Amino acid sequence: MIDPSLMEIKPGVVFQRTRLKEMIPDIDTLLFVAQLYKLDEYQRSELVRTVLGHSDVVTALLAEGGEHSSELQDYFLELGYEQLIERGLIDLADIPPKGEILPQVWESLEIQIASSIQEVIDAVGDAVQSMPGKVGQMVFQSLMTVNAKRPVMGDYRAHIKHPPRPDNLVVFDVSGSMGDRTVGLVVNEVVALGYMANAHLAIVSDTPTHWNPGEYSVATVLAEAEYAGTHYETLAPLFERDWGVVVTIADYDSSPAAKAAFKLVTGSVEQVLDISLVSRPTYLSEVIGQIAKDVRPLLVAADDRCCMR
Repeated sequence: MIDPSLMEIKPGVVFQRTRLKEMIPDIDTLLFVAQLYKLDEYQRSELVRTVLGHSDVVTALLAEGGEHSSELQDYFLELGYEQLIERGLIDLADIPPKGEILPQVWESLEIQIASSIQEVIDAVGDAVQSMPGKVGQMVFQSLMTVNAKRPVMGDYRAHIKHPPRPDNLVVFDVSGSMGDRTVGLVVNEVVALGYMANAHLAIVSDTPTHWNPGEYSVATVLAEAEYAGTHYETLAPLFERDWGVVVTIADYDSSPAAKAAFKLVTGSVEQVLDISLVSRPTYLSEVIGQIAKDVRPLLVAADDRCCMR
C-alpha cells in the first residue's frame, strides 16, 4: 500500500507531501520544478492539484468531480461551417485579470533550463527530496534565479517562441457540457492568458465569437457564452488563415463532423497547446491539430468528472 503522506512526482522521485507544499510556494516555482524533473502533462497536472489544489481555479480546471463530456456526440451539422465569425463587443471598462495559472504556464514555455543547472538537480535529486520544506524551497528558488540571470549569447537559448506573426489564438469551449459554473471560474484565466500571449480569442458553442487582441474582457466573454451545443465545425472560417500558437481549452465533445470541416480549411497552425478539463487531450486539439505542425498537451484533469455546475 502506498503511503498517503508521500507523493511520487515521477517514477523514482518521491517527496513528503507536506514538505513538497512548503518547497513550492507558488505556480512559478511549480512550473520550474516541473521542467527540472522533466514532468509530462499528467505528472505536471497532478503536481498542480497536490500543491495548489485549494484554489477554485485549480478545482475547475483539473480536479475530480462534475459532468464534463468525454465522448463525441453523433449529430448532423446543424449549422454550416461556412458562416461568418461573429465579433464580440469591446468593454474598455473591464481591466484584464491577472490569472492564477494559465498565464504563468504560457510564460514558463519560454524558460529553458541551463544544462549546468539540470546537472545539479540530477546529481543532488535524492538530497533535495529529503530536505526540510523551507530549505528545499530555497534550493529551487535559487536555481530559478541563477537560471534566469545566466548569460545568453545570440539565439542560443532554445525555447518555444511566440511569434508576433502569424498571430496567436486562444479557443475556449463554452458549451453546455462545460457548464456555466466552470466557465465562470475559468474565464479569468482564459482572458489573462489571452492578454499575456497578445492573442486573439474565440469562444464556441452552437456558434463562435471572435475577438482581436485586447478587444475582449471577462464581461464580454460571459455575455456571449451560450452553454448550448458543441459545434467545432463553426470555427472553420477562422482557420482560413495561418496562426502561430493556438491554445485549446475544452473537454471532449462535439462530433466527428468537425474534423471533416477542418479538412477543407486553407490555413495552417504552427503549434497547438492543449489544456483539457477531462483526463485525455481535448477533441478540440484533435480537430485543430489536423492542420498543425505540432500538438502539445499542457494540462489534463484528474478524471472525466471534473466539471462543476
